[in-house]
Amino acid sequence: MNLRLEQAKRDGATVVTPTGLLEVATYGTMRDFLTKVGTDDPRAVIVDLGALEIDSTSALSVFTAAHTRLGQWPGVPLMLADGGVHTRELLATGRTRRYLPVHDTVAEAIDAIGEPPPRRVAHVELVNEMGSARVARGFISEVCAEWGVAGPILYDALLLVNELVTNVVMHTGSAPRIRVELRRGVLSIAVSDDVPGEVVVRDPGADMHGLGGLLLVAQTAVAWGCVPTSGGGKVVWATLRTR
Repeated sequence: MNLRLEQAKRDGATVVTPTGLLEVATYGTMRDFLTKVGTDDPRAVIVDLGALEIDSTSALSVFTAAHTRLGQWPGVPLMLADGGVHTRELLATGRTRRYLPVHDTVAEAIDAIGEPPPRRVAHVELVNEMGSARVARGFISEVCAEWGVAGPILYDALLLVNELVTNVVMHTGSAPRIRVELRRGVLSIAVSDDVPGEVVVRDPGADMHGLGGLLLVAQTAVAWGCVPTSGGGKVVWATLRTR
């Protein structure tokens, strides 16, 4: 049985309605779809389980996996709306309820979202040319000065945005779009483009002369990742702790 996924906006949240069977074969489809709709920065992502058949309690782990991904970036909560007796029994025996909230209805889930934590956000879109890395560093410097982020964290932020923007310019024909956010002591830098696909951390070799790019991002950031966007491209993000 195929898995079909639909989404709709409701009171600022994205409600995902899956139909079909959730099993090992459709696990990745569900996980990637939930993380993709989260890149649009809704108040929450709510999964309505009413029309979904679930193969086993192990299949439910897809929701904790998506919850973890969305929590790292962009910090969007994932919630479940109970899908009936069978689903309720699986949720009761599995670990899903330990990690994310489960509500009886979508309406109850929306009512429970609450206010998001205070945050500061800045955006800029650049052109696809090598000089954009310098412009990106200037943008981050100005934003961090306004937000009181300085010292080693600022230096790391400049390094991250330099590598992420350079990666877009060198490997896509797309304009890099930067989103920087400060929330709960975490500074996140995300750079999106219009080209789908995963990014690859390349081995620089034994001499380390090629150290840079995503390898440097992976070594500098507290966490980083790459997720598809709802527009068909991708976003590569990285986070730093400011305290």
